[in-house]
Amino acid sequence: MSKPVSSFKLHLRAVATGLKYLLFPNRITVYYPEEYVEPPEGYRGLIRYYPERCIQCGLCAMICPASAMKMYRTKADRKGRPGVNYQRCIFCGFCVDICPQNALEMTKVHDVAYESLNELVVPPERFSQEPVSPAVAGGARRLKTVFDEERGLRHELA
Repeated sequence: MSKPVSSFKLHLRAVATGLKYLLFPNRITVYYPEEYVEPPEGYRGLIRYYPERCIQCGLCAMICPASAMKMYRTKADRKGRPGVNYQRCIFCGFCVDICPQNALEMTKVHDVAYESLNELVVPPERFSQEPVSPAVAGGARRLKTVFDEERGLRHELA
């Protein structure tokens, strides 16, 4: 049988903890899309393609473990140009790493929404366009995450 006094102390401690967080909130909520947290350096977002650098070797399509990269041939280009299927892409970055001419690079854009699944298949013509984050395009305030000794993680204007 438990002692009622020790049980009461536990409940009182729990109520005190709840009041502490109610009166002195330690939240790091970001009000997206008005605020936008800048991803860290080396973040692997959508892929950007530079057609002027591409030598059409096809290594990006060969190394892709998810078969998301595909070479699209036209009458003008016998070897083909790369396109990506974001339905399959796992953002591993192998295609970027293996490209001998740095024709592919990972961007920090990750929050793009598409209205249909067909829009996730990006042919070379659209693949060469710079991906734009809707929050950044809408004028969102950029925030960066910093570590505070007293509060822990917090966001401040970048």
